[in-house]
Amino acid sequence: MESIKAATATDVELQTVIMYIRRGWPAHGASVPLNIKAYMKVKNELSEADGLVIRGCRIVIPKLQRTAILHKLHEGHQGLIKCRDRANSSVWWPGLSTELKNAVLQCHTCLAQRPTQTREPLISTPLPDRPWQRIALDLCEHNRNNYLVVSDYYSRFLEILHLPSTTSSQVVQKLKSTFARFGIPDVVVSDNGPQFSSSEFQAFAREMDFAHITSSPHHPQGNGHAERAVQTAKKILRHDDPLMALMCFRSTPCATTGFSPAELLMGRRIRTTLPTLEKNLQPKWPNKREVKRRDAGQKAKQAFYFDRRHGAKPLPPLHPGDAVLTKLDQEKAWTTPAIISKESVTPRSYLVATPQGAMLRRNRRHLRLEPSPRAMPQPLPTPTVDAEEPPPQCTGASTPETPHLAPSLAPTLAPTHADVPTLLRTRCGRVRKPVSRLDL
Repeated sequence: MESIKAATATDVELQTVIMYIRRGWPAHGASVPLNIKAYMKVKNELSEADGLVIRGCRIVIPKLQRTAILHKLHEGHQGLIKCRDRANSSVWWPGLSTELKNAVLQCHTCLAQRPTQTREPLISTPLPDRPWQRIALDLCEHNRNNYLVVSDYYSRFLEILHLPSTTSSQVVQKLKSTFARFGIPDVVVSDNGPQFSSSEFQAFAREMDFAHITSSPHHPQGNGHAERAVQTAKKILRHDDPLMALMCFRSTPCATTGFSPAELLMGRRIRTTLPTLEKNLQPKWPNKREVKRRDAGQKAKQAFYFDRRHGAKPLPPLHPGDAVLTKLDQEKAWTTPAIISKESVTPRSYLVATPQGAMLRRNRRHLRLEPSPRAMPQPLPTPTVDAEEPPPQCTGASTPETPHLAPSLAPTLAPTHADVPTLLRTRCGRVRKPVSRLDL
């Protein structure tokens, strides 16, 4: 408390406020200095006691002490509302709410402990214009056996290929066999597994002339079509006769499009163990416009319920040069700093550079803007008062003299008349009325 009193005595702004409290505030704000107008708005709540300026029951903090008080308000690393409640019970100065908000939002300790960011609105992939134009790849394991799952975006046609090993050469060999049956697609979508990011697979993509698109690492939602195909593949592999289950899947109409994967890929229904008329097996292409309409409607409904269930909100975009913190879903804290290098080819995906020189690819959900390192500077040293030259103060609540002020900041006061009594106020701001005594 003594340090606040000493700082108040040397604070020109608060000394001016004390003078106004003692001599009375001007009737119009035009005659008040610009830096005092914030105090004039609450003039009825201001009072002076024991060298301190009081607003109601809160101490008005001088400028030299405000940074230290900000640290004390947030020393428990509570949220903004809690810190404001602490401030409202003890201290005040003009702009306290804004400064406290910036300090809390830019606190590195609080930022590191924040939870994972909310999910963003679902982005659905439009239906391709033709079958086998865009396919998705992923690997799965069942009973210690590895499989390559291939799914067509247009027809949902599924291929489950056994892999003797998970090397790139085995994946390339299986894809060559698949492409020999159905043709080479325009686009192949996969995750960033070593089988798909190797130089051998990239050479295979150039040789076959297809575009290879990868999703953000540790973000399976970016390759949602393949992830859903893997779920279906595992369910099929758990059957006693996986091949029969696979044939049933290919011949069953899909709820999204209204047609079976075999119809959309080959233009005909395939013959199964289920009895059917001969005319139903004749080649007949489904209506493409109807397929796209139903697919778009189902995807719009899916996106609506996804956004509502997860409370999805879009995150602001990032720009090259932005300082960020990274955290994957399985990590507990935002502790890895990085710099945005550039945007990736897929939506909401960025390339970031770490201090160790590594270049990482992360989804926007795994990146949070880092606060300015100067958000909460260290507290300034408490001013010391020379004992031989004490700062000029006005002692006594009834002393009408003006305190010593810098000439450039001394306010211009309207002349006072001798017959106008000086208004005296209590600590809570109430005007003190003189006692009426009988003249006996």
